[in-house]
This record gives sequence, C-alpha cells and structure tokens, in this order.
Amino acid sequence: MKRFLKFTKWIFLFLVAVCIVSIIYIRYTRLTDEIMYQTSNQAYDTYKSDFNHEEFFYKIDNSVTLHGVLFKPDSILPIGTIIHFSGGGMTIPNSESLYAPFLEKGYQIFNYERRGLGQSTGVANNSKVLLQDALYIFDQLLQNQQINNTPVLLWGQSMGGAFATSVALANQNMIQGLVLEGTFSSFPDIGKEFASVLNLENFKWLIPLIMNNDFPADTVIQKIEKPIVIIHSIKDETVPFKLGNKLYKASNQKYTEFWEVDSKHIKAILDYESEYVSKFEKMLQNVE
Repeated sequence: MKRFLKFTKWIFLFLVAVCIVSIIYIRYTRLTDEIMYQTSNQAYDTYKSDFNHEEFFYKIDNSVTLHGVLFKPDSILPIGTIIHFSGGGMTIPNSESLYAPFLEKGYQIFNYERRGLGQSTGVANNSKVLLQDALYIFDQLLQNQQINNTPVLLWGQSMGGAFATSVALANQNMIQGLVLEGTFSSFPDIGKEFASVLNLENFKWLIPLIMNNDFPADTVIQKIEKPIVIIHSIKDETVPFKLGNKLYKASNQKYTEFWEVDSKHIKAILDYESEYVSKFEKMLQNVE
C-alpha cells in the first residue's frame, strides 16, 4: 500500500511538472498568439477606391511592410482625423464601406492593415510586435502635416479596439478621444469565449494561464483621461455584450459613455448612422 501511495504521489508530481512546463512553453513560444491573430488569405495586388485617398507603405524591416490608406473628404479641408483600428480580419477594402458618413462630414480617415493582411507583409504571430507596429504607425502619422494640423480621434472595432486603447494611453496628449465598438475587456476574456478554437472548451480556467495578455484593455482604459465612447450591441454574437460592459465598468467613468445598441457585431454605424457620427462630433466641440 505504501509503495502504491508513493508511486501515486510521484505520478501526481510528474503530471503537475508537465503541466507547468507546458504552460511556460506555450506562453514563451506564443502559440496562442498565432491562433488569435492569424488571418485568412485576403491579399490583393492593387488597391482601388472611389473615395479620394492616398496610399502609404511603411517599411518596418527587410521582411515587413505595412500598407495604409488616408481617405480624404472631397473639396473641403478636413475638420479632424480618425485613425481606424479595424477588426481582426478586416482589410482596407472591407473597412472603407463604413467611411462615407464621416467623409461627408469632413473627417479624413486613416486605416492600415496589420501584418499578413491585405497588402501588408510579415506574419502576425506576436502581440508585442503588433503593438509596436501600431505605436510606430501612430508616430509616423503625427509627423504628417496633413494629420498633425487636425484634431485626432481613435476608433477601434472588435480586436482593433485593443490596439486603439493601448495607443490612446501612450498618446493621450495627442488625441481628442477614443471610440470603441464591439471590443472585449482582455484577450484571456475573449479567449474563454472561443475556447473551442483552442480545444479547451472544458478547461476554460487554463486560458488565462497560457494566453499572453499584452492588450489588457480593461486595465489600460482605467488610465485614460480623454473622452471615451464604448459601443456594444446586446445581440453581438462575436464579442458578448458582457465583455463590452466589463470594459466600461473598468474605465474611468468620469470620461466614459456606454452606448448600448441593437445591431450586428461592429455594424452600428449602418443602423445608427447619424447618432454614431455625432459621438465623434461631440468630442471635437471643445477643441480650441
């Protein structure tokens, strides 16, 4: 009996050690990053648009170039610049269908494609690197006279909201406000909702242990002291409403508005166009 108990003890310790080593390995190698940020093949050779626009290509290193487009209003000087951080798999052609109401009001809008998406090269398999890209793009934009002479607003949708929130915190003195739609509180939180993708539907408690959290939006947003609007649909089937509500509750509510809508995931601009655009306009009212 003693031998059996001793053997069982060693087996238990061995399994615990294997679990710990596996967790460290998964976090160190960022295996979950590859799953969370992977994109389907949406490459295209040439970008064309009916909107007035200008293309940019930012060379990060010898193997990575990021593609961005600045959309401009026709015949009038822009009243402000919106930097759009779009959803995980959205290319610029996918996103531009949302821009007409803003362009008509006189905003110019910039969007870029993350690594491995659209005309951007590289591989999206490291969230720290993707954050560095987002911060670099923002810095480059603020050196562009077309942009640095205008009030700047950040607009993040879905996964893009995590990027927008981090960029907002790092550049509070350079922006007028932040609008988030269909954004989640953290990657471990949304990872639990998609546990089946990781084959962990019965082990959701493991996800915070194995998943890197380089975009803790619920922690970051607490430190932002600029006007914020968080938009979330009660019928969102991609990012559950509770995660948007959690993000709002984590924010500094002195500066934050929570707008509950009834729409599809990140489609509120299509169903509430006037009110949606007015959220941006309100942020510019106090601009000197």
